[in-house]
Amino acid sequence: MTGKSLHKKQPTADSLDEIQEALAPLMADMAHTGIFLDLDGTLAPIMPRPNDVAVPPDIIRLIRKLSHTYLAVTIVSGRPATGAKRIVGNSELAYIGNHGFETMLPGRAVVVCEEAQPYIAKIRELVEYCRKVEEMSEMGIWLEDKTATMSFHFRNAPDPRQSMEFMHERIFPEVERLGLAVSEGRKVIEVRPPVPVNKGIAVGQLLDRLSCVKAIYVGDDTTDIDALKELRKRGRRKNQTMLGVGVISDEMPNELPKFADLLVERTSGVEQLLQLLAGEAP
Repeated sequence: MTGKSLHKKQPTADSLDEIQEALAPLMADMAHTGIFLDLDGTLAPIMPRPNDVAVPPDIIRLIRKLSHTYLAVTIVSGRPATGAKRIVGNSELAYIGNHGFETMLPGRAVVVCEEAQPYIAKIRELVEYCRKVEEMSEMGIWLEDKTATMSFHFRNAPDPRQSMEFMHERIFPEVERLGLAVSEGRKVIEVRPPVPVNKGIAVGQLLDRLSCVKAIYVGDDTTDIDALKELRKRGRRKNQTMLGVGVISDEMPNELPKFADLLVERTSGVEQLLQLLAGEAP
């Protein structure tokens, strides 16, 4: 496993043999194992615009196969749950959206966590304020309205640093006035309700709901670290087997490997991991 790679400046992916060894306890008890998968940067390559993201057909096939053999497969995304479902195209899965603020179980409607609901009106107010700030488009900042949260994307900005300075000067004071919280990801700023909700908490709640004592989480970004931490904490409990997998990329957060039990290389490495879970030779 990744003990040899955690302290390197440039972490390297684990070998297929090491991955197979780590997956063995989960594959031996599929009926009690949950699979949790981040979307952007994990199942699908990051694209300049979020609307251009697509999951490769082979990964779509593998997810469908896994959903028929494992306890549950859940997509965990910063996107709204309905948006993640549209991209993955599978109604048999559970979806955790908006970094944990939304949950959508198979055949059910989206449920926004109760703690966040009082702040939805403030998110709406911030959206309307930002739509009147004409300089945002000039700075290459694109606003994504996700109802319970909102995101500012600046991957295509001519000068990302200047865009960040603009955000701090013009947008952050309004965020503070409204009492909302901010977090940063890969060329994106997330604004959300100031309540203790994240991917880790949402994954933990679903694990409890499923009475799931074995699970794997795969993610690539800062917001996935909370989920990796949650699985690591649960893995210390008696009779629980939890495996956290980090996805290496050019923009991988420096701290992510510290909380991952395994590392795989980009989306292609995730596909190999899913093939192994499905009993297919990569």
